[in-house]
Amino acid sequence: MTEMDYSKLSNSELLTLATMAVAEIRNSLPKELYAGSFTLESKLPWKAIVFRELLFHRFSDLADSAVTMYETNRTIPAFILTRAVVENTAMMYWFSTKVAEFSETKNEDAFDQFLMKGMFGGRDPESPEESYNILTAVDHIDKLYKGIRVFYNTLSEFAHPNYSGVMGSYSNLDEEKYITYLGKEHANVSVQFGLMPLVVCLEVFIDYYNSTGLALKAINDSYEKNIKPASQ
Repeated sequence: MTEMDYSKLSNSELLTLATMAVAEIRNSLPKELYAGSFTLESKLPWKAIVFRELLFHRFSDLADSAVTMYETNRTIPAFILTRAVVENTAMMYWFSTKVAEFSETKNEDAFDQFLMKGMFGGRDPESPEESYNILTAVDHIDKLYKGIRVFYNTLSEFAHPNYSGVMGSYSNLDEEKYITYLGKEHANVSVQFGLMPLVVCLEVFIDYYNSTGLALKAINDSYEKNIKPASQ
């Protein structure tokens, strides 16, 4: 990551950074993956790359939509989308740690289990795999980037129909006149609650997206050279 202190930037500067970043990401999205370009010795490199690129597409869609919401002063929808961006960033970070772990331990079963849960997991009883609790991923990344969990918790307050998400966002009480004004235009919600984590995640996600690409290429090449992971 860069050493830029985002807290010193204005909201307009943060939004400009986010707008530029999402446009760059949108223009670099891969459109297809050819299975024949991967090793035939194992399905793991192919699975991992597919999962990585799908996380990239989801991240782009969410972040791009969040920027649109900020640009049109739709703050609460922007916060909800930004919360999802934080989750996606946390999952990319967790994925990167599993790639690094596999590179070190060569434990195919453990890596495959992680990928299967990530790709096919769900909470529906009909799901073939039980999905991970996303808070586990958020807590993982918070160990390295202190404050991510605080960002997430704050955004969650606006994502739910509680005080922050309802009264605090769509009303203003004039106690002297005994009037409750309704509508987002009467609330005073700082967009920095969402813009700050959005810009941070745009940088962190891409860092780990790039690093996992290099690591997965090395894993794929190791299979091609018949440097097989140890059987478990």
